[in-house]
Amino acid sequence: MSIIKSDTLRVEINETGSTLESFYDLKEKEELLWQGSEDSWTGKDVTIFPFVGRLKDGYYTVNGEKYSMPTHGLCCEHNFEIESVSSSRVEHKFLWSDETLKYYPYKFDLRVIHEVVKDKYIKTMQVKNLGDSEMYFMLGGHPAIALTCKDCCDTSDNYIDFPEIIDPSNYYLDEAGHFIAYLDKIGKFKRLYCDKALMKKYATLIFADENFQSLRLVKGDGKTLDFTLNDPPVLAFWSHPENGEYFCVEPWWGIPDAVEAKREIKEKERINALGAGEVFEYSFAIEINR
Repeated sequence: MSIIKSDTLRVEINETGSTLESFYDLKEKEELLWQGSEDSWTGKDVTIFPFVGRLKDGYYTVNGEKYSMPTHGLCCEHNFEIESVSSSRVEHKFLWSDETLKYYPYKFDLRVIHEVVKDKYIKTMQVKNLGDSEMYFMLGGHPAIALTCKDCCDTSDNYIDFPEIIDPSNYYLDEAGHFIAYLDKIGKFKRLYCDKALMKKYATLIFADENFQSLRLVKGDGKTLDFTLNDPPVLAFWSHPENGEYFCVEPWWGIPDAVEAKREIKEKERINALGAGEVFEYSFAIEINR
């Protein structure tokens, strides 16, 4: 476990998956990250690469050759190497291997940098193509913020505030909540309540066609967290539809497979292409608003 901190914020990073384990407010002595439960979601965070969500039937093809891939990709069970560490910053490294080539036939160098600056946590993901041809990938974040609860998992007194009214398209999922059925407008709004009824209706909200620069998560006790998003093409929100007092804010560079999925990787919707030797970088941040 890697621990980084400032005078007011202490962050624990798990090398398995290079994910948040704790986001602790030292000033208020409060854990702000969901700590997992067996009846909802045992996870706390996910580093997503090289696919977002599920693949139809669990596989995809590259030039017609079939490859399998778990949900959200390769990182969840991988033990990242610590490339460098200081009191306020840690850099993790995930390098391709003969084993990863069995699942993903590209040579890559994935760096995940976690940093704390005063009340702010910053996560940066860097992907470098080490191969000699174009590489296709998706990328994303998945932090689960702990919410307040009025009664029996009622989290409706927590909400997301956007800086202005948005009018996003939404990728609506199939009945099972696994694959994208269609894309349509969801309506204009500025505030999104983090209640279970929302998750029962949509399973996962997957917004697109907006400029997502920032948002504020306001908890029922008045505590607020400011997210700096830096314009990801897709912004998802998820929680268990019945249990667990948390809400995941997920900036995505990619989307899950459609019900009628295109199998070939380069034909998938919102796939990203990276030339030989090129680097892609994305950062987002979570800051305690005091």
